[in-house]
Amino acid sequence: MALVPLSRYHLGVSDVAIQCCDLSFAYTNSLVLEEVDFQVSQGESLCVIGPNGGGKSTLLKLLLGLLSPQGGKLEILGKSPSKARRRLGYVPQAMRFDPLYPITAIDIALMGRLDRLGIGRFSKACRERALEALAQVEMADLAQRPFSALSGGQRQRVMIARALACEPEILLLDEPTANIDLSIEAQFIDVLQKLRGQMTILLVTHDLDIVSEIGDSTLCVNRRVHRHELPLSGGVIREIYSGTRRIEHDRETRHSQGDHSSCSHD
Repeated sequence: MALVPLSRYHLGVSDVAIQCCDLSFAYTNSLVLEEVDFQVSQGESLCVIGPNGGGKSTLLKLLLGLLSPQGGKLEILGKSPSKARRRLGYVPQAMRFDPLYPITAIDIALMGRLDRLGIGRFSKACRERALEALAQVEMADLAQRPFSALSGGQRQRVMIARALACEPEILLLDEPTANIDLSIEAQFIDVLQKLRGQMTILLVTHDLDIVSEIGDSTLCVNRRVHRHELPLSGGVIREIYSGTRRIEHDRETRHSQGDHSSCSHD
């Protein structure tokens, strides 16, 4: 099967993918984001960093249209997030599933085509696109492998394939390396590097090593946002996390200790 490169989307780096102006959001009486202003160009790779509780996950939910801003303006590809949702691919940090349920890698990838599901079954074109997406993340040979039989890194690559199967213009990833072994993280990063420049990528991460390998620039989210060019200096890193619980950004230490901290609003 001949693969059609994602460059067929003819992205123009001068075009705006995400436009956020004076955005604010609060849970009940707790203000999480305020005066948020930033812009992402199509084809850009932006890494979102910041302390726990700073608002990173809330910002991601706003981009996905799962939450609505209480002030300001947010546009995705010139439309509201809810209207642009079909043009977004989303990779969560982890997927909850029943390991006894008989679902394969290709079944997971086909979930990215649910909005095109016909009566009873997916079309041949949908299956071809799902297989193409698996091939892009080097998982085509395991298309029929049960999802429960895959390693953590393989599952994450299949989750990326699910996002790619919907033919997105923007790929959003939430802590994609938090639950995979260090030994296979390099393969995962290689997949992201191949996608870089073929579509707009917005990656939320605590791993500053990945930022230097994947990102064109960074967006620090800590109630407000600040844009930083790469590489990040030690002074900038200290400024980002000053006054907050220290976040370990050394890759080996982070993986050996685990990265399972959570906050309901971050």
